[in-house]
Amino acid sequence: MRAGGLNWIAVLGAAIAIYAVGFVIYGLVVPPEQWMAMSGETEEQLMAVNRMAYSPIMPLLTAIFLAILFKWGSVDSAGKGARWAAVVAMASAVPALLYGWVYGTGPIEMTLIDGGHLLLGHVAAGAIL
Repeated sequence: MRAGGLNWIAVLGAAIAIYAVGFVIYGLVVPPEQWMAMSGETEEQLMAVNRMAYSPIMPLLTAIFLAILFKWGSVDSAGKGARWAAVVAMASAVPALLYGWVYGTGPIEMTLIDGGHLLLGHVAAGAIL
């Protein structure tokens, strides 16, 4: 299904891939208990500000804007998509995350895990798009 020059099925698939990468990292590779211990917050504290309902927005925005960039840049293969998405992640998403670490109080381990999630999620989405 194309609209506005974008393949919206691919956009949706790319957003789901970002979620899948997150599931593997935060659900299997880094157990939730370990992540919570690194965060320094309790489950009760996290649930008090539960914003999970907004979580689909981030991968959808990433997939939509990668699709737009790929259209403008004539990215026409999975390999090129993965490479360009890695460049976008390292030029924008990961440095933005690092601002939170530099000016925040969280441990570098969480930032590295989150940065890996962003990089791998972008690459997966880029290959799909």
